[in-house]
Amino acid sequence: MLYLGLFVAYYIQLLAIMNPFSALPTFLSLTEGMELIERRRIVSRAFITAVLLIIVFTFLGNYILRAFSISVPGLRIGGGILLMTIALDMLGGMPKTKRIDPEDVAVVPLATPMIVGPGTITTLILLTSRDQSILNTILILVAGVVAAITTFALLRYSEKIVAMTRPSVMKAIGRFMSLIIASIAVEMIMLGVKSYIESWGLIQRGEPVSY
Repeated sequence: MLYLGLFVAYYIQLLAIMNPFSALPTFLSLTEGMELIERRRIVSRAFITAVLLIIVFTFLGNYILRAFSISVPGLRIGGGILLMTIALDMLGGMPKTKRIDPEDVAVVPLATPMIVGPGTITTLILLTSRDQSILNTILILVAGVVAAITTFALLRYSEKIVAMTRPSVMKAIGRFMSLIIASIAVEMIMLGVKSYIESWGLIQRGEPVSY
């Protein structure tokens, strides 16, 4: 039950940050005028790209931190500020991307940064940094892949979903997702600040600091 609870918590966090509901209108706009087969081919290619990114940052995220000499508290604060900016943009109804060449839609901006963007990458790194055990890493990876499957399933049937749902309902769901992201951002910033304060206390006492 403990592992199931962790999986659900990871899944909800990652799905909220990927925010497929807010991506639906953008996806439909970027693929406007395309045939259904072409749209589904774009979704499939974007899904494969997103999963590869999730795998890379789940397993190598902490090594990337070390390579750039970035501490986990620093990443928490920076990532929290970034997530808060994303949440505020979503609350303000600002688009995540601009219109680009349809041939490039699958990778950029659909796979990244619209789905697996800075917020998702930061969250993957932070979750794995808390507990670097193989079991926890696998739980995070599976949760990320399942969140990606959920997201791209919604995109695959986006036309039907939008046709059956009122625009106001879609907007309300997007706003609710942005509230969840803002809450996660606050927690990340507070954890980062707390870690820095604790490390300062250890330094003053001459004790070794470990994040």
